[in-house]
Amino acid sequence: MRRWAASFGIAAMACVPIGMQAQSTALSNSLQSLYAEAEAHNATLASLQAALQTAEAGIETARMDKLPNLNGQVSFSYLGNGRLWNRKFGESTSAPMPHYGNNFLLQAEQVLYAGGAIKSGIKLAEQQSEMARLTINDERQRQRMLLTGLYLQLHSLRNQQTVYANNRTLAQKQIELMKHRREQGVSLRNDITRYELQLQQIDLGETAVTDQQSILLKQLHTAMGSDSAGVALLSDEAFDATDLEVGIEADWQQRALQQHIGLQKSQLAVDINRTQEKLARADRLPKVALMAEDHLDGPITIEVPPINKNFNYWFVGVGIRYNFSSLYKSKRKIAQAQLSTAQALSQTEVARQGISDGIHAAYVNLGTARSELATRQKSVQLASENYDVVSKRYQNGLALITDLTDAANMKLEAELALSNARINVLFCYYQLKYASNEL
Repeated sequence: MRRWAASFGIAAMACVPIGMQAQSTALSNSLQSLYAEAEAHNATLASLQAALQTAEAGIETARMDKLPNLNGQVSFSYLGNGRLWNRKFGESTSAPMPHYGNNFLLQAEQVLYAGGAIKSGIKLAEQQSEMARLTINDERQRQRMLLTGLYLQLHSLRNQQTVYANNRTLAQKQIELMKHRREQGVSLRNDITRYELQLQQIDLGETAVTDQQSILLKQLHTAMGSDSAGVALLSDEAFDATDLEVGIEADWQQRALQQHIGLQKSQLAVDINRTQEKLARADRLPKVALMAEDHLDGPITIEVPPINKNFNYWFVGVGIRYNFSSLYKSKRKIAQAQLSTAQALSQTEVARQGISDGIHAAYVNLGTARSELATRQKSVQLASENYDVVSKRYQNGLALITDLTDAANMKLEAELALSNARINVLFCYYQLKYASNEL
């Protein structure tokens, strides 16, 4: 019984929530408060936000390639004397040189055409920034689902604690009644011992639930990124899902295909690979640039004897540069980029199928959870009625203590199961919302 209660958190995580219009306002407000706290302090979201800022800075860096390139160079040198040799290197004559040389170069280049490389580079940077933004939104959904699960589990444990407390009070009353009956000689000491053992089991279950609440509360604070954040528990009325309106599965499927972040990331990955294809093809195209240079060199060493003067010249023109090795090198790059695009397309289809399957599973799980809730409610009614009957029969000497303890265990298990089932309906609803990215 206690193992089932402790494993509820793991079992409930198998459902998936999306958008129920009739959810409790109090529950919705509490969850939004948790989401806001995590948005402000969660370490994972903060690191992804920093990554987004880096990607956005990459856009401005890529746009810089549109601006002209300016280069300057200044050098000073010491020139040694030259020597003139005859053609057979048999005789030589010393050729005095001006010993101090200088060089100044100012170069400007404006790319006119780069085969689309600059435009594709900017587009790629923008796409990477968008991918970073989608990654943040995706992680935000995960963190919200984590917070929702922990918050609902915390209430489930609180409800279990209440069930244990109520049954402990009932058990104590039975023990007092048995002691009174023993004084009258109609009850055995063994009956009291058996029920005291039952009371010990209830106390142990209550202790285990209390300890689990402490663990969950710590996990909830970690997920929010703040140990000082308050976590207010709600009344049972906030978890009433009897009037929950879910709608039909087809609507969920349609909304998911329009807004699911995972699908958007897959489609963006296809666009990124196609941009990389364009970059690979740009290597096979010539580069055209407007060029201007100004030189100031001295001394003039191309004359014999050298002229110890500065020579200044400049030019403006159009330059065409072509990498002939790209004819055989870029072929492999283009083929690789095309294969990456094809892979991204197939992954998009896989993502679409996974989203559809996830929503279907979440929708069915929600229906199962609602059916389970109705069953658990009926079980509690029957178990309570059975306990009342057995308790009266025991008081009249018509039932054994084992019958009474069995009836008490059935009642306790039924009430614990109902407590979990009530929370599980809402959890499955929110998992349905998570499956379609509506948290």
